[in-house]
Amino acid sequence: MKTLQLVFKGILTFSISGTRSYLRSSTVYSSSVTSSSSYELQGSGYTVQGELSSEQVYRLQNIAERLNSTGCLGDCIEAYKISRKSAVDARFLRFGFGKWSIDDLQGLDSEEFTANIRLWIQTARKFYNSFFPGERQYYEQIFGGVSSVTYDNCFLPIVKEVAIELNNFANAVSSIASFQKLFAVLDLYKALSVLIPEIRNMFSTKLSAYISQGAIKTIENLATLVRQLFSSFEDTVLNERLNTLTRDGSIHSLTKYAMNYVTSISQYEELLKSIILSGPIESVGYQLDEQSLEDSGKSPLQLHLIWIMISLRINLEGKSRCHEHSSLRYVFIMNNVNYVIKTIIGSPELLELIGKEYVLKLSKDVIQATHFYSSSMWPRLLYCLRDPRLSNKFTFYDKLSKDSLKDRFKAFNTTFEEVCQTTSFVLDIQLRDQLHKFILRKLLPAYKCFLEKYGSHTLSKRYKEKYIKYSPEDLDYAFRTLTNDNGFSVEC
Repeated sequence: MKTLQLVFKGILTFSISGTRSYLRSSTVYSSSVTSSSSYELQGSGYTVQGELSSEQVYRLQNIAERLNSTGCLGDCIEAYKISRKSAVDARFLRFGFGKWSIDDLQGLDSEEFTANIRLWIQTARKFYNSFFPGERQYYEQIFGGVSSVTYDNCFLPIVKEVAIELNNFANAVSSIASFQKLFAVLDLYKALSVLIPEIRNMFSTKLSAYISQGAIKTIENLATLVRQLFSSFEDTVLNERLNTLTRDGSIHSLTKYAMNYVTSISQYEELLKSIILSGPIESVGYQLDEQSLEDSGKSPLQLHLIWIMISLRINLEGKSRCHEHSSLRYVFIMNNVNYVIKTIIGSPELLELIGKEYVLKLSKDVIQATHFYSSSMWPRLLYCLRDPRLSNKFTFYDKLSKDSLKDRFKAFNTTFEEVCQTTSFVLDIQLRDQLHKFILRKLLPAYKCFLEKYGSHTLSKRYKEKYIKYSPEDLDYAFRTLTNDNGFSVEC
């Protein structure tokens, strides 16, 4: 019986060490070992470190039965627990998953946080789908016929510390406060939700139920956290006050970030629909926007996404006023709202969530900005072509002032090029082409009339070449050239 106890412990040690060195030095290989006990060790060869081969399990089971039948199982049970716990702990350590506090997690940037969530998911899946069930199978096969060895006094001590560590990390995550980490939290929530049935099955006894109950509570906490982070993002989109604008009315960083964020949200649609259970309660104070938020068969998630779009539009409107010139304000709205539209249309999932109705409303905002922009630009050009007789300041001297005429042509050339440059800041080619046609439709008749009246008969040939920079025929080509080839990048 003493020899069998040594063999039992030797097989366990061998499975942990992954080498035969222990066995070679062990006294069980001395000449005093009986032939029967020597047989117990033969063939229990190398396996993956920490695992028990089917042959090792078979031999441990036979020894346990023989020792138990004679009342000599003794400290083999404790040796088994220590050995298998060591194997489980070693596997856990190999994943590189340390202990984490709430402060530790709060201090991680989004990339580091996401990496640790992925590591947790990989570790938890491996343990709950493979290692823990494997350990339970070892326990049941080896001690299945031993009444004194139970789930609670043998298997649970082997696995509970790792299970608690996994729970503790997930629970610590439920206390973070950064909406930048929402998607990593959703990944964790999804993974843990899938594992809950296995966790319940693994820890179902009275003494182990606190582990499964802790995981279930963590799921509830993570759902609450998701709703909080979602709300935090909405507040940021509405109230962000970074007014550092570029001089060309290009797309604001908030617009890009918000649209990337909501596009990512659409990838978690089914998961979020089970978490976001009520629509937004805020009021924007605009009737048309309020109508968009009316619950016409839309899910709470859809209503929240529309609310984010409304919040972004309101914020962009405020930022546009930071531009000194009204024309750039309209360019800013055109570029940013058009970017929002293209992002929505470019994602079928996002388009389905937000709906074509609200996209149409955003399109009307772009059309309105286009109209306001055109209305602010072409009068500046027409002003240069006005005809207050271009006379000398002396009312009794009605002769045409050549100096005034030269100034008019110079002002027109400068203003025209400024309008072209400002129009070039509109990033969408199709939209820019519409502006080009609208402005020229207003400008060309007036410019032709002005040239016919003053350019051909009043200025000498030398002055014509100097001051009449554009002919009516060249005006269209010049507009296209200056709006597309002025050193500024154009994005579709």
